[in-house]
Amino acid sequence: MKGTGPASRERDERGAVAVMTAFLLPVLLLACAFVVDLGLQRVARADAQALADIVALDLARELDGREISPAYQSAMEAAAAVSLARNGSVVGGDDHTPVLDVRLGALDADGDFSPMASGIPTAVQVVADTGVDFAFAGMTGQGSGTASRSAVGVSDSAACFQLGSWAATLEPGAAPLFEDLLGQVLGKSVVKAGGWDGLATSNLALADIIAADSISVGTVDGLLSLPGLTAGEVYLAMADVLRADGAIAQADVLDAAAVSAIGDVVIDAGELFALSTATDAALATEFNALDLLIGTAFLANGENFFALKPLQAAIPHVGVTSAELSIIENPRRACNQDTAETAQVKLDALAKLAMSTSLLKINKLVDLKLVDNTIDLAIDIDLAGAQGTLTDYSCDPATFEADVWRDLVTLRLSGNVVVEGGVSVSVLGLPKLVEVPVRFELDLEADGSRAAGTPAHVGPVSYPPQAWGDPVKVGGEDLALPYVTVNRVDGSLDLDPVKVGPISIPVDVLEPLVDGVLDGLMGTIRSEFVIVNPLIDKLNGIVGPLSTGIGLSTAGADFFGLPTPTCQQPALRG
Repeated sequence: MKGTGPASRERDERGAVAVMTAFLLPVLLLACAFVVDLGLQRVARADAQALADIVALDLARELDGREISPAYQSAMEAAAAVSLARNGSVVGGDDHTPVLDVRLGALDADGDFSPMASGIPTAVQVVADTGVDFAFAGMTGQGSGTASRSAVGVSDSAACFQLGSWAATLEPGAAPLFEDLLGQVLGKSVVKAGGWDGLATSNLALADIIAADSISVGTVDGLLSLPGLTAGEVYLAMADVLRADGAIAQADVLDAAAVSAIGDVVIDAGELFALSTATDAALATEFNALDLLIGTAFLANGENFFALKPLQAAIPHVGVTSAELSIIENPRRACNQDTAETAQVKLDALAKLAMSTSLLKINKLVDLKLVDNTIDLAIDIDLAGAQGTLTDYSCDPATFEADVWRDLVTLRLSGNVVVEGGVSVSVLGLPKLVEVPVRFELDLEADGSRAAGTPAHVGPVSYPPQAWGDPVKVGGEDLALPYVTVNRVDGSLDLDPVKVGPISIPVDVLEPLVDGVLDGLMGTIRSEFVIVNPLIDKLNGIVGPLSTGIGLSTAGADFFGLPTPTCQQPALRG
């Protein structure tokens, strides 16, 4: 029998994990220490940022237009301490009470904060410093960490106004004008007279308009940067706001306008709402619904041209064979430092005067007649409106001040009359009068032009007692065409040579003699053209109602403050 040796043993690896753990444990503990301590420091930084933000907002409310001074700096630091006491619960212990550094200054062109040593600050920077004790200082060798964050607060203000509101002067008698104008742009089926009154009395907050589904932005910058905003999207947004307020009929008008011929036309939101220098504080501003409807239509159409049909002036012997009325809609509302401009109006017409053939047979010395009994009379009326800029505003009460320039207003009427016949004059002492054949031109002229005036200061206009939507008149003199005058300043006198027996009398001898007779009779000749003056009365009757119908004061403006200005609205920048 074979002997056997000792039994084989399996390899024993018990205790290997303990050895590995002993080697790895310090590394794991160190990693955990870093995670905990750095996480704690990260939390401290987040809280420091929150603290800097809220203190900066609090101090932005204290930016009140004062010059920088030691006293002002001390007051801001004291306000920062009060804010810190309310909001100082950041991570840290007694040894790490947050420290605030307050700096007054302004934002530069790039939006970065620049501290100021003097002047009026418009921004405040708050730097919040704090620290935290590390839990594993023994392991990491680092006993504490720091956290520093900064924030910049500004005090935003915004106010908007407009000149020459369409809606404010809308009356039932003006409705046909609006229907005809907008019918060419939106389509006759969209324009409903019944919708005017509701739109004219509806105000929409800008914040609500831009938050509607068809636009859906939340800031002024977002609105201004929208690519491809269409007229239809603006109308749908307005309709949503009105429908939410229960104005169903007015919303239906805007829904129809959204699918009109101009619905897909891209418009400039900045031009429509006049917000190029405004901030988010302008979102509280309200706009009149009819203003926005018409303003959007004009922007989409480029410039609106409205041609009056040929009409009769209802005056004997006078007819208007052609008349064209152009109304060019420019921005009429503005916010902050922007300029508002009223609409421009231009009327061109050609009148036909049917003159009598015996009109100029004055006396036995003068026998004149019209070469053409039908005289063309050109009519040119330009109302350039007005422009204005806010110079100051406040919020409690809402008060506006502005400078308003009344622009050039030109009203002209001109025509030309050719007359021929004979004038009897005494020549060279001859005992008998000599009849001289003459032909000359008369220029019919009327001019009611006024140059642009110096700016008129409006205000302070306070709401109340001024009611929102009621215009403040600026200038507005009644400017009308004067009655026509007749002169020969630019005319010409043609004479034929005359022979008395064998004597030939040169033209340069006859001309002063004939001029003397005509000059003496010019008053009589002018009086014969009174037929023109009823036409001027008719034109003046058109110009006045036209200006009123579109809300444009002749040689003046209507100023409206838009509710409601926003003052010292704190905001974070940067």
